[in-house]
Amino acid sequence: MVHEIIICIIFFAAMLINAVTGFAGNLLAMPTTIQLIGMTDAKVMSTIVGIITCAVIAALNPKAINWPEILKAIVLMIPGILFGLYLFYNVNYHFLLYVYGTVILVIALKNFFTRPLVYKMTLPLVLIIMTGAGILHSLFVSSGAFMVIYAMHTFKDKSEFRATMVVLGAFLNILLLFQEIFADEITFYNTGLSVAVLIPSLLAIFIGNRLHKKLSGSRFFLLANILLLISGLVCFFKA
Repeated sequence: MVHEIIICIIFFAAMLINAVTGFAGNLLAMPTTIQLIGMTDAKVMSTIVGIITCAVIAALNPKAINWPEILKAIVLMIPGILFGLYLFYNVNYHFLLYVYGTVILVIALKNFFTRPLVYKMTLPLVLIIMTGAGILHSLFVSSGAFMVIYAMHTFKDKSEFRATMVVLGAFLNILLLFQEIFADEITFYNTGLSVAVLIPSLLAIFIGNRLHKKLSGSRFFLLANILLLISGLVCFFKA
């Protein structure tokens, strides 16, 4: 029961950031959640919660959604998603968690110590980024580490950025859910936990949406980056 309460608190904080920025929700929540309940249950729970929370956030500003970019992103991510599923079932999850943590730490440290670079998104670079996003999403339900790089060069308006990112997340999670059903990974435990986590997550979305409208996102990007750093470090501690 203690683990489940901690997970609810983690998702409240993560979804608060997600509601403000449109990304980083599962990226912040998954490392600790995996350590507490295992990779499969954490993945299923995050998939279910992600579908509903992303749909709610998107419904708050449907006019800002960029549908052509969503379709393009899904097509570009499919090879990475398929390769990520292969890794999920064939590679030790502790090793995958260490790689995941390393990626998170590199991105967090880069955000702390370097300024955003303006560079041309060439086709090879786009393919590398979106393949990485697909791998991370199928493994950890959190493609944000790579997707945000692509999104920052694609969307100029923060509302379009947020709305498009969450709708993309919802579609990707629906694809993952079908795969999890086919693999018989849905259980009474992870479904019940998903329902429990939805309560604080929806509350966080309500609060985060109000903050998104009233405040500059800079402080929340800083907070998200601090939490990102902590999440990356958690990956290197065995449960």
